Amino acid sequence: MALNQKIKNIGLGVALIILATIFGSAVGVYNIQSGKSSSQRIIGNWSTVDKDKDLSTADLLTIAQVAVYGPYALTKKEVIYLSTSTDSDGNALDPKSAYVINGKKLDAKYWSITAYDENGFLIKNPINKYSYNLEDVKYEADSTSYKINLSGVEKKENWLPVNDVKKVTLIIRLYLPSQKLRDNLTVETLPTIQKVK
Repeated sequence: MALNQKIKNIGLGVALIILATIFGSAVGVYNIQSGKSSSQRIIGNWSTVDKDKDLSTADLLTIAQVAVYGPYALTKKEVIYLSTSTDSDGNALDPKSAYVINGKKLDAKYWSITAYDENGFLIKNPINKYSYNLEDVKYEADSTSYKINLSGVEKKENWLPVNDVKKVTLIIRLYLPSQKLRDNLTVETLPTIQKVK
């Protein structure tokens, strides 16, 4: 009788360990996929790893997220990464709608804005255009501001296609940003995203 009870207790203990492991793993996966961590900064509709954090000192969740979504990410001294899946009004980017990304030259040696699908891949499109950067974006008459057309329907210039996807995420990369930009990374310095009505 005592032996049967011991076997039941061991079985119950093993079942609880397995259950706890599954639950803990599910919570970990959810937190990694959420893209949120304590080292993020929210700047309008854009979010980034805090400018004062580096992967060598970041929290474990941030390190895990970088390992999954950006395994070759550079350090904060080299680049600032910002991402969004919403427009400037806070609404989710709808791939069936058209948007205008309005911005100005960013004070960095090199910058780019890239569109990704729901799986984090570049979006296949008929013109093989996946991003714009300081060298290939067509500027307005002031030579400083630009408008990028984010749409599934072809546009005349600065068209960033988002055909046949369920979700769109935009990533800004600021390579070797100036200290002035680092200290003043605000809603006013980052591009706005407005839905075309």
